[in-house]
Amino acid sequence: MPRTVRTYQVTVIDGGKHISFTTQQRSGGDAATYALSVYPWARSVSTKPINSYRAA
Repeated sequence: MPRTVRTYQVTVIDGGKHISFTTQQRSGGDAATYALSVYPWARSVSTKPINSYRAA
């Protein structure tokens, strides 16, 4: 069964630092969890879907 994969623009914020990157995840929650695993010091994470497609 195919699953939907989306590309998310993720912004990580901690004080004066803003880091933005893209990642492909199944949901915005997964994208935020990934961002926090890479940047555990982040105080805020925002996600914005860019596009989606079905993966086989």
